[in-house]
Amino acid sequence: MDWILSWSSAFGEGAAPRIGCAWRDGQLTAALPLGVKREPLWRGGPQMRKLSMLCSDRAGFHDVLAVPGQETDAAALLEEMLAARDCDIADLTPMRAAAAFARISGTEGGSRFRTRQRQEIRAVVCRHDDGLEACLARRSRKFRSSLRAGRRALQQREHEMLTADSPGAAADRILEAALALSARTWKARLGTDIGTGKRTRLFFQELWRRMSASGTMAVHLLIIDGRPAASSLCVEAGGTSYGLVLDFDETYGKISPGRIMAWRGIEAAIERGLKTSNTLRSTPFLDRLGDEFETFHRLRVCRRYGWGDLLLTTQDLLRPVGKRARKLKQLRTRKRSAFVG
Repeated sequence: MDWILSWSSAFGEGAAPRIGCAWRDGQLTAALPLGVKREPLWRGGPQMRKLSMLCSDRAGFHDVLAVPGQETDAAALLEEMLAARDCDIADLTPMRAAAAFARISGTEGGSRFRTRQRQEIRAVVCRHDDGLEACLARRSRKFRSSLRAGRRALQQREHEMLTADSPGAAADRILEAALALSARTWKARLGTDIGTGKRTRLFFQELWRRMSASGTMAVHLLIIDGRPAASSLCVEAGGTSYGLVLDFDETYGKISPGRIMAWRGIEAAIERGLKTSNTLRSTPFLDRLGDEFETFHRLRVCRRYGWGDLLLTTQDLLRPVGKRARKLKQLRTRKRSAFVG
């Protein structure tokens, strides 16, 4: 609920709530907290009535709410929402590939609906229910060596590790420093940082206000030579720590601050008695942290042969061109990052 209310504060303007609930024998078995908002299918594209999760896809991940064994109720809810014809498409992203997702992605309603899905995120899951030493022992020798090298380099500089996990003025300053840091990283040049956009920044501020009160969100900030060098934002749910955001200043690249913060997030999760950590992303370094992996997908559902179906088909045909353009932009951005300082 904290997540949904935070989204509403930041991104909810113009969205009409569509909350679907399924009941069996007086018990809630499934829920879809969605909303309808008119927005372009792509930047500068035609406006469409989009049924989507009550959160920005830039802010994290989503899951379908369903009692185990009752996932078909969630699929039935989505069919009813689409049948109401007050939206053109349902765009659910990114969704965890779990039982409920499998049911919804199979929603065809006879021949009424067409579904499109693709993998958006490959996430690393690190198990540490057996403690820090056992968790570290399962990592490769190369991993442990790189971690020690980063720590040695860090010890040669004046540094401080700050953590905010409860409300207060000092904690708010740590969050603001993390947001400011994100706005000057390479992510800002790609438009994927959390500190530049007014609405995204507001979302994280509101999320912190709500979740810090229950002790289920933490912000870690690494200060080097008096300047923020790296940060991570984590939230807790169901015995798992989720790494929402990991940022670092490229000018400190030789110290590997991103690796230090990734491991710091796991240490903090162990200290809090959590059993697993999910990085919500995959990189060559983070993959070495993984005991297992899970995927998150984008699922779009629309009525067959309608306006939404036509536009989605057009977008699918043009996707290879856009993918190549984004890749070239990413390569140019990272080349400039390599020569900072």
